[in-house]
Amino acid sequence: MNSPKPIIVMLAVGLMIIGTLCYYPYSLALISNAPHAVSAALVHLPAAPEASESAKLPPKPVVSPFDVALWFAAHNEEPEKHGVLIETLDGEQVFASHNPDVTFNPASLIKLTTSLAALKKLGPEYRFETRVYADGKTDTGGTLRGKLYVMGEDPTFGDVAGSMIARELRARGIKRVTGGIIVSPNFCFNFSESAEDSAARLARVLNLGRTSVDIAEQPSGEQLFVFDSYPLREILLYMNAHSSNFVAERIGALVGGPDGVEQFLVNDLNLPADQVTIERTSGRGHNRLTPRGMVAVIRALSAEAERDHLHLEDIMPVAGDDVGTLRRRLAGTGLEGAVIGKTGTLTSEVDGGMASLAGVVYTQNSGPVLFAILDQGNRIGEHRQMEDQLLDEVVRLHDAPRAVPVETPRQLLPASSLQVLPAGREQTVAGE
Repeated sequence: MNSPKPIIVMLAVGLMIIGTLCYYPYSLALISNAPHAVSAALVHLPAAPEASESAKLPPKPVVSPFDVALWFAAHNEEPEKHGVLIETLDGEQVFASHNPDVTFNPASLIKLTTSLAALKKLGPEYRFETRVYADGKTDTGGTLRGKLYVMGEDPTFGDVAGSMIARELRARGIKRVTGGIIVSPNFCFNFSESAEDSAARLARVLNLGRTSVDIAEQPSGEQLFVFDSYPLREILLYMNAHSSNFVAERIGALVGGPDGVEQFLVNDLNLPADQVTIERTSGRGHNRLTPRGMVAVIRALSAEAERDHLHLEDIMPVAGDDVGTLRRRLAGTGLEGAVIGKTGTLTSEVDGGMASLAGVVYTQNSGPVLFAILDQGNRIGEHRQMEDQLLDEVVRLHDAPRAVPVETPRQLLPASSLQVLPAGREQTVAGE
């Protein structure tokens, strides 16, 4: 009997051949359609960014302003009695803003407007001139038989200047004067408002023997020499560091007084006329500016300093480093040495009291950040602390401070800047 195994094997092989032949057309179709399937899948994948687009820098972040009103309310303050503006030098990023266009009394911040007008109109190297005349003859014993005239209105004239003039007179053979020492009506000595008192102080320093003192509008006799004051930039630094009202009003008088400074701010700085009132160029009295106007003054002061090849720290003190009203401000905040600024204070008799702070904070990434903080009320000590705290919190929310590269402590009004020059020298004023 034959075995069925060969028949079964043949049937299995046949079925395999038939199945292969049946499947073959479908496999060809799958193979031929494979590229199209891959292409379709790629269509749905996100396109790779172009090289030029991937190289673009991220957009500049928009800084959200600090909620100043909420901050003051949390400190039990009435927000409407405060004005704040803190922004970058280019004005593109506002770090904090509150009542920026409301007028307040800036107090001694007005000295920054006086500084700006003086730099613009007189120039940083301007010097006050004190002219010395002799009306009479000097005998062989060194006695001037006549009068000595000392004519000038240098607001910083004092003991050092008097001693230098005394040495120059002795070098010229004048040891005594018989006819008296005469000064001009605006002459001052050691910040005295009285020309009579200043003349008496000068006579003591000159030590030219027992002689009278007097005041005259015009000198007579021969001009001996000219005594030049410190340059304006050094006087401005002293004025702003010590907030000297006397110096500010003497400098203000050279640029048109309060009306002149007010018109300068309106005409040259384009501040709205209804937002500017200058009663005194020192900041005493009823003055008015907005925080935005104050920041505009600081911005213009920075630009003017740069044009004069100066830095702001050449005409304004550095907080925590320079002697004066900023010496102990911002202590413990980490902003010491990074802030150049000006303080302002008024007692409660004027506008209910004012405390103010304005200037520049130098930062690591945002560059110079300008600020003006004006606080109305008689809690002056508390408001000063709040100004320091607010400025610190706002700056640190966005950036880190950077110390100003200034060698401190600096000597204000160094005697080495004073000079005695021959008669006939004429000074050139900026703009002439």
